Amino acid sequence: MPPKSLRPRDTEVVDFVVRNNVATNSTLGLTQLQGISPNAVTKVTARMCDQKLLTRYDLIPPEDYFRLGNRAISLLGISRRLAEPLGPQSLPIEFGTLVYATQVNARRRLLTKVELAEYVPWLPHELSQAPYCLDVHGVLSLVVVDLGGSPQHVARKVCRVTITRLEIDEIADLAAQARFQIAVITASDQKAKAILKALQSAQCQDAIQVRLIVIPKLSFLLLRDI
Repeated sequence: MPPKSLRPRDTEVVDFVVRNNVATNSTLGLTQLQGISPNAVTKVTARMCDQKLLTRYDLIPPEDYFRLGNRAISLLGISRRLAEPLGPQSLPIEFGTLVYATQVNARRRLLTKVELAEYVPWLPHELSQAPYCLDVHGVLSLVVVDLGGSPQHVARKVCRVTITRLEIDEIADLAAQARFQIAVITASDQKAKAILKALQSAQCQDAIQVRLIVIPKLSFLLLRDI
């Protein structure tokens, strides 16, 4: 981003959206706009929408989510797809990953494709398209978002993910050092318990730690397009 084109705060917000593909007032208030009131955060994003730096879309009324605006797209010279609304499957994935990456005190970030390639250059291209987060302790998390399938379906997916990753010696080494894990994002405590039970029944490889993360708002996104 050309430094003279935007205010420093606006640059930080735009960079955040580029990294995470999406933003909300809540997540910006926890990260780039820390220290100001929720009302002030809303005023910042409203102004940036007016200036075509952000584009606003409905999330869970009255909450919105933001993608890049046309002016930001032009300044950065990147694909206009980053200004388009997210589809019924991509929105829950992006939102769940965003909330996981910005959890209070988590001190983790979603890796860009460039950062991921630098951190794990040996990772095959076909396995690098999923979202990965890195925390300050060097723990790499592969994010899997539950899109409403049965607990057994989610468990089978996690087992497949585990098997394909363990075929890579470097990931097996990281997992043995507790530096690689799978973060499964789901919408309720009840569903998380059911997924855990299904994983145990499936006798899924336990060489990689699986963490269940509950984000209740995810349920509204999964229900609204039914």
